Amino acid sequence: MALPTRPPRASFGFSLLELVITVSIISILAGAVAPSLARRLAKSRDAQRMADMRTIQEAIELFHVDRGRWPAADENGAYGDWDVSHDGGFIAELQRAGFMLDDVGDPLDSDLYHYRYKVFPQGSFGCKGFGSYYVLGVREFETDAYADANSGFFACDGRDFGAEFDYVTGGGATQD
Repeated sequence: MALPTRPPRASFGFSLLELVITVSIISILAGAVAPSLARRLAKSRDAQRMADMRTIQEAIELFHVDRGRWPAADENGAYGDWDVSHDGGFIAELQRAGFMLDDVGDPLDSDLYHYRYKVFPQGSFGCKGFGSYYVLGVREFETDAYADANSGFFACDGRDFGAEFDYVTGGGATQD
């Protein structure tokens, strides 16, 4: 008597070993791509910060020409009495006055990554000019290369604001 034969087994789907190998390969590829993507996103956010600085500075200057004063800065004691972008203040005033249409703020707007703004009285820190002056800065860039290439400048005889920011600018005062 002949032994019964089994019909050939149909193969539907993947075996467990094939799935483990496939998942492992995908994980290795994702691990290799993720740091590159993270660096690219950080550079993109840094570029957005610089674009925001140009937009904000232009709005501040137009506000000054129109109103004869700098936008008010809401002093925040947690940040050395600087007005910071993630608590409203100067940006909201520029928007209400119609000098900025977009809601501008650091892409991360956190305790570490934010914009700072402050108005100083005439003569503060040896800065000369015809009245008060303002300082505007990016607290931190995410990439050192971007910070090195875009430091900006604002200093008076008694204070180098560039040492306090990754990027700084301002208006209404001269060092001489």
